[in-house]
Amino acid sequence: HYYITNNLRIMANENPMTKSWKDSNWIPQLNPHNVLAYFCQRSNLFYDKTCNNEIAKMQRLNPGQLLHMKGIEYTLLHVDEASDLMIIRKQERHSPSHVVPLANYYVLQGTIYQAPDLHHVLNSRLAGTLFHLQEALDKTLKMSRYDPNKGHYWSFDPPEPSKEEKLWNEPC
Repeated sequence: HYYITNNLRIMANENPMTKSWKDSNWIPQLNPHNVLAYFCQRSNLFYDKTCNNEIAKMQRLNPGQLLHMKGIEYTLLHVDEASDLMIIRKQERHSPSHVVPLANYYVLQGTIYQAPDLHHVLNSRLAGTLFHLQEALDKTLKMSRYDPNKGHYWSFDPPEPSKEEKLWNEPC
């Protein structure tokens, strides 16, 4: 499996969310008014050169014409000037009023990153939760005891150290 981005092939095990891109020449003058032009550079690995933005740029169309074109486009979604964060959305336009979001990219201090989608966020959160749950179950298992006379019971006393642990803890 491959992710196709900017006509470059990125192996499926190379998640595009681990990649970033920046052009140091733009950073001093980067602002909300030119960030979309910054993002739409052909050297940006996240930029699809077959998108409507590229077609409009090549044909010198007014950016407002993008509303009447069908296909992939990029748009500035959000600006937070206090934190120097700008979000660009990749979307597929079906009509002037119907678009389907495909991906979000954030520009932070001139570096572009792909924002994680819901699947990756949930996967990460679940992995962290399962790790801590497994740790709790392992600790619980160590406290569980069985005696033929008593049956199952819990022992909250610390377990006896093994012979190896006693040897390591002895003073030299």
